[in-house]
Amino acid sequence: MIPRFIFWISFGGWILLQANCKPISDSSPKAKNGILIVSKETLAENKILPLEGEWELQEGFQKNGLVGFIKVPGFWGDSEFPAFHGKASGTATYKLKVVGLKPGEYAIKFHEIHNAYRVYINGRMLLEFGKPSESPESEVRRIGKPIVHFPIEKDKEPLEIILEISNWFEGVGGIRRTPELGNFQAITATDKTKRKLDFLTFGALLFFGFSSFFFYLLTKEESSSFYLSLVCAILGLRIFFTEEHYIFEAFPQFPPLLEFRIDQGSLFFLAAVFLSYIRSLFPNELKPVPYRIFVIPNFIMLGIFWMFQGDLLESLFEIYLIFMFVLIVVVFVVMTKAALHKRTGSIVFLISCLLLLFGALNDTLSRLGWIPTPYIVPYTFLLFIAFQSVLISIRYRSLLKFTDSLNQELQIKFRSISASIQEAILVSDLAGKILFWNEGAVKIFGWEGEEILDSPLERILPERIRNKHKKAFRRFYTSRRKNNPSQTIEMIGLKKDNTEFSLELSLTHWIIEKDQYVGLIIRDVTQRKNLESQRDKALNLLQSDLHTAEKLQKSMFPNPHAKNWPFPWSVLYLPMGPIGGDLYDIRKTKNGSWRFFIADATGHGTQAALLTMAIKADYDTVEEMDSQPGIILEQLNQKIHPMFHNLNSLFTAFILDWDPNSGRIQYASGGHPEQVILTKDAKITLPKTGPILGLKASAKFDTRSYQFDSPFRLFLFSDGAFEVFDKNLMQLYGEDRFHSYLQENLQTPISQILDSHLKCLYLFRESQELMDDLTFLAITLGE
Repeated sequence: MIPRFIFWISFGGWILLQANCKPISDSSPKAKNGILIVSKETLAENKILPLEGEWELQEGFQKNGLVGFIKVPGFWGDSEFPAFHGKASGTATYKLKVVGLKPGEYAIKFHEIHNAYRVYINGRMLLEFGKPSESPESEVRRIGKPIVHFPIEKDKEPLEIILEISNWFEGVGGIRRTPELGNFQAITATDKTKRKLDFLTFGALLFFGFSSFFFYLLTKEESSSFYLSLVCAILGLRIFFTEEHYIFEAFPQFPPLLEFRIDQGSLFFLAAVFLSYIRSLFPNELKPVPYRIFVIPNFIMLGIFWMFQGDLLESLFEIYLIFMFVLIVVVFVVMTKAALHKRTGSIVFLISCLLLLFGALNDTLSRLGWIPTPYIVPYTFLLFIAFQSVLISIRYRSLLKFTDSLNQELQIKFRSISASIQEAILVSDLAGKILFWNEGAVKIFGWEGEEILDSPLERILPERIRNKHKKAFRRFYTSRRKNNPSQTIEMIGLKKDNTEFSLELSLTHWIIEKDQYVGLIIRDVTQRKNLESQRDKALNLLQSDLHTAEKLQKSMFPNPHAKNWPFPWSVLYLPMGPIGGDLYDIRKTKNGSWRFFIADATGHGTQAALLTMAIKADYDTVEEMDSQPGIILEQLNQKIHPMFHNLNSLFTAFILDWDPNSGRIQYASGGHPEQVILTKDAKITLPKTGPILGLKASAKFDTRSYQFDSPFRLFLFSDGAFEVFDKNLMQLYGEDRFHSYLQENLQTPISQILDSHLKCLYLFRESQELMDDLTFLAITLGE
């Protein structure tokens, strides 16, 4: 860091030594009424005389008639002459007589004159810069700082300078910066010094820009280096488009309008990049919202700048300058907060910003015509960039310190953690040599670290499998596992006492400065293997028991194909697992009626299946009675309630008796879904006649009757037949859709209705996995 300070101190001293050709002080003579009187001492060696003061001003190109006098530097729109007041566009002629020059070779350095002009010296046109014209269409804009060289041959010969100026583009017209008169050697020496300084500045910006960009490529973390390289690139570009305007020397046919757009427009882009640079340095101080508030207008103004010209453009630019003042205040608030918070490099950055502020204020006031100074932002920015190199060095050094301390801390934590955990942690190189051996490895294998370090990994394996796994390790090392950075392997390990045991090995791979390492985490899984073996045996036994239970449960249910039934019927029984919580039964009572019974216990799986078996056992004790279905449900509820109440379980049940002789049906429903009867002309739903069974022992259940003289279809089902959601769990299949399906298939054979409905449920859910046990019976009665 210290050599950088020495370099920039030397660089500043070199600038001061080279700037030996200076304009004379404010005590130099000034023009009065269009005449500038100088003495012999005024233009001594290495002295330059600014041609400021009152110049004669005429409207148009060298027309007769005096308009008046105007102050130079300045704009004719700021004068009080009616022909020019408040007007930026137009043509004018400036005249100045210089009296008192001694014979010799002289030169005039012209700076910024808007927008194109011709120079006459003692009646001879020595320069046409651009193409001045009295019509906007034929004017050709050009900007630059040409030098006009001419002799003075006679003693006290007056020097007459005439400038014919036209401006149809800029928002201001006239002589913005003072022309400078001096002997030829002094003018050329100053010009050469300025050029040397520009190219030195460009070289320095190029150096810092490339070094910052390469630093960013190396680290990939310090985004501030990337933004700094962009700042350097923009400033380097502006050297070719500002001040001496070297772009026209390199490319004489370069479009002047495009040069103007790039020259001025780069300021907007530069401000946005600079803000991004500040945010990358101090993100906690420059939050995202204010950052966007000040970045976005820069790009908006950049777009507007490429669309307009003239007075409107000048007004927009002045508004932007006000915006820049606000932006500067925000930047310094951010810098002050960063300094107070002691952010890395904040003091250095604050000092550099003060230099930058000085240059920005100078250029802003000069742009407004309030002071006649040259633009110095490129040079203050150069000093700013120099300080940024110091800042980047500080941040890089801080990053290295942080990295070193973090590395040391990680090593300490790694050794501490590895010593405290039960698993064995090993590290080996590509040759398979053990480089690290933690306390967990000592406990598992029995070897101390000094006994096993630098030994081959095969030493922890039984001899009979060493060659096999040695090849597997080699394949892992050589493949580097780019697509599978870690894997787990089960194998047999060998302890120090030659005891073999089951282990689980996790492998991972990493590279540090081209050295490759493999990490191993080893767990003794002998106990787990024993538990897994016991688990597998238990699962096999449970699977066998479930298979037996499935057979037993299915044996409880009547089969439509097992005997000759006096009526056709079909059933669809789909438990979610091997066994389920639904129950159905069909049998004949003593009085000659056929009794249909269906029940649904809460839940599903083994628990629900056990409950249905209990329900079936209690139902078998009451089903022979000739009582009405409601009485049967009351007796069943009284038997079931004590057990179900303790288990916090419930069930729904439905009983229907059909007398084939009279066609009369009686039913009772304990909280069960509405069952359906379909005749040729009507749909009859059978609603609940009592509560869910198991809630209270004293529950009552009504019995309801219907008479049918013609055949009808009876559909019995659990709620799994319609309580099915789509795959997104947003829409329910529902009872209405189910009832409509039954009516639409009134003529379909009952054996086909069930399978067809199941396919509808699968299509609706877009899956063959249902959400509940499903029981569905279709019966034709009265034929």
